[in-house]
Amino acid sequence: MSKHLETIRDDLTKFIETNIKGFEIKSKKDSWFMKLAGKLMFFNKRFMTAYVTTLYPKVYVPKLPWKYKNDLPAIATLAHEWVHLSDRKRMGLLFNFLYIAPQCFFPFALLGFVNPWFFLFFLVLLPLPSPGRAWAEIRGYRMTIAVYYWLSGQKVDLKWVVDQFVSSSYYFMWPFRGWLMRKFNKEFEKIKKGELSGELQVIHDIIKRNK
Repeated sequence: MSKHLETIRDDLTKFIETNIKGFEIKSKKDSWFMKLAGKLMFFNKRFMTAYVTTLYPKVYVPKLPWKYKNDLPAIATLAHEWVHLSDRKRMGLLFNFLYIAPQCFFPFALLGFVNPWFFLFFLVLLPLPSPGRAWAEIRGYRMTIAVYYWLSGQKVDLKWVVDQFVSSSYYFMWPFRGWLMRKFNKEFEKIKKGELSGELQVIHDIIKRNK
């Protein structure tokens, strides 16, 4: 089983390298930008030590070697991050904008020294819902759920998935727990039935050809 998963992991990595020009897995510890982001993301104390972050076309992990001999979660995470990379490749900078909105409007608050009404933009620093970030992560975590099911036959703890959306992990991006539980349960049922979206089908085919 371990060898089987290792083969899938290698195949998936090669696919991403081919699909995403410049793709590379790097350590957050070696990136000044990730260190700066870690300071800014005070609301997520585990950003540097437990979370994988994609900044097209790179994927930053807490440290290297990454998940050595722990292939199943590595495959699920790589597939999740490939969804983000693929969306970014397709949408360009619009993806980045949607992901960081509405907090990205904060700089307009500096215009408050010209017109006090612009000081209202300070409000976007509050943990306001982010439809764009939620949309991107719903697509990502749907992939996580699918990969775990295909490789283990088990259903991911959806409470854990929903917690990522309603907690400080992603700055309270979509605090509607009931809606999220219904959404992910519905997506899981579609996955079991083989009703797959385009990106799910791509990863499913990679897994299937290595069985």
